[in-house]
Amino acid sequence: MLNRKIIVGLSINIVILFIIYMLIIGINYFKKANQENLMIAGINPIVSTKSIMANQNPLTVLLKEKVENELPKEEINQEEEVEPQTEDAVNSELQEETIEEQKQTQNEDIKITVEEKQEETPKVEQEEQPSEYKGFATVGKIEIPKISVDTPILNQVTVKGMENAPCLLYSTGDLNQDGNNLIVGHNYRNGTIFSNNKYLNIGDKIYITTLDNKKIEYTIYQKFITTAEDISYIKRDTFGKPEITLSCCTDDDEQRIIILAKISEDSTVVVTSQPLN
Repeated sequence: MLNRKIIVGLSINIVILFIIYMLIIGINYFKKANQENLMIAGINPIVSTKSIMANQNPLTVLLKEKVENELPKEEINQEEEVEPQTEDAVNSELQEETIEEQKQTQNEDIKITVEEKQEETPKVEQEEQPSEYKGFATVGKIEIPKISVDTPILNQVTVKGMENAPCLLYSTGDLNQDGNNLIVGHNYRNGTIFSNNKYLNIGDKIYITTLDNKKIEYTIYQKFITTAEDISYIKRDTFGKPEITLSCCTDDDEQRIIILAKISEDSTVVVTSQPLN
């Protein structure tokens, strides 16, 4: 009876040991087969083991690693460095974009305005002063704003010429050049030509424009009345500077009103573009 119990106990132990042995073999076989399958599928067994231990899907872990390996390092770093923008930062960016858009709009408006003005502004071509007026040759133009004189100067004195415009009686050279230029005109007592010279005073301005459109400002520095026979003021010393002399009759035709003008101290040669009418 005792031997029978011993035999049964040994048998049970043998069976238990056999079962344990088979389990160990089965587990090893399973692990080896699983590793081979993972290798065939292109999955790292180490990753698989980690994923199993972390209770993650091995395929998910593998895909994550592949994506991370394929991304450039700079992009990964940028993703790591990007921080969520605050509301103030977003508002600041929006303000900068708005300001930039306003500047672009203003620049476009200015450009359009300039282009429109350029289109509206007529192109002025520089033209020379007409060399003829009412059939008489001219040497330039005289302007006296105070008495509204704006008329050509004829190049020589003739009876018919004097009826239409002032004339150059004496010149040491060309208009606006060094020396004296005597310009004579009628006093018709009707506001034309030199009729209002009596109202001119020292300091008033006279402008002379030559045929090539060079305009110079003169300032009256002396005014007097003399006889028709007096010619002392004609050939006077101008000290190497341009001067002009205006001469016309008094209202009674008995004497002459003489006006002397010299180039203004701050005068500069201005090239005009308006033709003489």
